[in-house]
Amino acid sequence: MTTLSKDELFRILSNSRRRQILYFLHRAGEALSLKELAAMVAARENETAVEDVTDEERQRVYISLYQTHLPKLEGADLVNYDEEERTVELVGDVAKRGFFWMQAETGQPWSRYYAALGVVGWILILGVWAGIPGFALLSWSLVAVFVSTALLLLVLAQYLSEERNGAPSDAFESLVE
Repeated sequence: MTTLSKDELFRILSNSRRRQILYFLHRAGEALSLKELAAMVAARENETAVEDVTDEERQRVYISLYQTHLPKLEGADLVNYDEEERTVELVGDVAKRGFFWMQAETGQPWSRYYAALGVVGWILILGVWAGIPGFALLSWSLVAVFVSTALLLLVLAQYLSEERNGAPSDAFESLVE
């Protein structure tokens, strides 16, 4: 990744526009024209849609990005700016691995639990429907109560886990503002 110290990195990222540049480039996953990038930043700053940004708002941001923010980010080896094409992209390593706030939240693999419950539910349903010995002893209402109770407990467990550990969110998005 970058060879910047934490202090240097935080100094560079202390500016909202520089965080927005990294955010929009990370989200796009490809190079953006300086004009597009300026419009995106201006839209966020003016709390409007990109297509509603005025030429004056975009130009003000464009100049700031061109003269101040892109040189700092490029000097820190975080972005590549192609002067001829007027395009900006994250450097390969940052685009590939990102920073700590770009990493996906790790936690319980809840989708696996929900999938397992779905499989168990269908096994019970098919077993009762087909009259397989052992399953034939179960009633439809018992299967329904089991699956719905298990689902309720799973949702409750996920909720409590997220409350305790902090709900997963777009941590990068929260740092942009």
